[in-house]
Amino acid sequence: MKNLLIMLLWISGLYAQDNEMKTVDYVDIERFMGKWFVTAIVPNMIENGATNASDIYELNPDGTIAITYDAIKDGKKKQIKQKGTIINKESNADWTIQMKKPYVPFLKFPFKIILIDPNYKYMAVGYPDNKMGWIMNRDTNMDELVYEDILVKLEEFGYSKDQFVKILHN
Repeated sequence: MKNLLIMLLWISGLYAQDNEMKTVDYVDIERFMGKWFVTAIVPNMIENGATNASDIYELNPDGTIAITYDAIKDGKKKQIKQKGTIINKESNADWTIQMKKPYVPFLKFPFKIILIDPNYKYMAVGYPDNKMGWIMNRDTNMDELVYEDILVKLEEFGYSKDQFVKILHN
């Protein structure tokens, strides 16, 4: 319980930061849905040391998005259920995320789609003040040149290439 409280305080501290970050102009939400593999992260308390990480995004009838995060951490399967709510309906690129399992009713945090491939093969999700970040791909393996190009583009958002750590998929 103590660890959960520490994690919640840490996450809420992240959310208290400035919420402004430029997103992509438009996300076709139907094309976005499906499975995305986590290629790299800005290390964070929840995902550090995880392998085989992925998210599945499913559009709910009410327009919210069911998100299921799966990974292996400390040799055990981990799953986190979340709910995404699109904040900017013109772009579909600015969301809030709320934990569903474990349920934390008062905590919502930003989800900013800052890069997306025109063919929806890869994307990057940013976080205000760059305290968190994700590079995701439709496959477990991302071409190294594409990965390096994404890192260069993320520098335009204030990220450093050194911030990102690749996630092992095996």
